[in-house]
Amino acid sequence: MAGQEEKDKTGGRLQRLWRQPKSWWLLGIPLGAWCMFVFGLVAVVGAEVMIYQTGTDKFCAGACHSMEAFTAPEWRDSIHYSNTSGVQAGCSDCHIPHIYPQKLWVKATSGARDIYGEIRGVISTREKYEGHRPAMAELVWQRMKENDSRECRYCHNSESFDIASQNEYAARAHQQGLSQGQTCIDCHKGIAHMTPDEAAAEFARLETSEPR
Repeated sequence: MAGQEEKDKTGGRLQRLWRQPKSWWLLGIPLGAWCMFVFGLVAVVGAEVMIYQTGTDKFCAGACHSMEAFTAPEWRDSIHYSNTSGVQAGCSDCHIPHIYPQKLWVKATSGARDIYGEIRGVISTREKYEGHRPAMAELVWQRMKENDSRECRYCHNSESFDIASQNEYAARAHQQGLSQGQTCIDCHKGIAHMTPDEAAAEFARLETSEPR
């Protein structure tokens, strides 16, 4: 009986809260609750849309001069853009975490740093870009090393490798790497962009081949 009386009292209080109040100012309680719900829903959906739109290849590759002129062309020439399997790895697949809250943190910090650098013109010319290439590469490689190549493993699952079907060199390298606790980026640098050494050699070759 005591339990039933308590439920009746609770139900009565809830009914009084949501039915038309005797004092019109009390109407603000349910209205405020609904407004907060709608505002929260719009904020969540809006944030998700913004995160998606700012993570597309079209946005990443064309949002600024430096990306469009120097970075994106190398990616389009790489195996991550065009390959026999037809599976394409875009900018966000490699550079943005796929899980929360890491995704939000990296987008916020990396985005702020990139915007600030673009405004300052840190890599606005080929000479400036090549001068900063080693530092940019090391930053990405270090992050991948620290998180065990997390973004690589989102597509490439080492536990599912069919090592038997790989060529002798790849099979031996993967077996050795797995046994030594190595991570993808220890061996696979320069997959989507030239390494600093490769870039230096390439542009030195171009300079010597240009007519004087």
